[in-house]
Amino acid sequence: MRLMKRRDLNEKLAQADIAGIWAFTPPSFSTLMGGVDPAYLKLMMKRLSDQGVLIRATKGIYVNPNARSRPADVRRGLLRFLRPREISYVSLEAKLSEAGVISQMTTALTCMTTGSPGRFDTPWGAVEFTHTDRKIEVGTDVVLNDGTLEATVRIAVRDLRRVGRNLGLIDEEILADAISEEESLDEQ
Repeated sequence: MRLMKRRDLNEKLAQADIAGIWAFTPPSFSTLMGGVDPAYLKLMMKRLSDQGVLIRATKGIYVNPNARSRPADVRRGLLRFLRPREISYVSLEAKLSEAGVISQMTTALTCMTTGSPGRFDTPWGAVEFTHTDRKIEVGTDVVLNDGTLEATVRIAVRDLRRVGRNLGLIDEEILADAISEEESLDEQ
């Protein structure tokens, strides 16, 4: 394959952005570029990352830093790339901190997943996955919020109790209020 001019590359990235594509795996990037030899692809993506054309989010995932379609919270947007064949949702300390149920801010975006557990350190912060075998009811247990699945407060506290960590951080009074408020919104 001949070397692509920077103008052509930027044009392809802009077209992908218009289509809502702001992050790439090597296979999706190869497709965007019209089929890049696998041996050259890895080197090409590393060079583009070194030059700032792409940002390496984590192993095998690259982000177009100029994409207008990139979500405001890139970490949440990366969930579908980090565990693409599994159900993953924001839960545990991250969800409970957002709801005010625990007073500490979380350093990692904590998630439950039907896939394997793990931690990914990205330029936008860490993402932690904890495995669950439980059946997840989308629309009941978890809801779609800005393109990301998120646990309800009730499910997030159930998940936290199940994994048995940071239970002392829960403010039971605020928890009861948050669950009551969430349930009253559901009834409307």
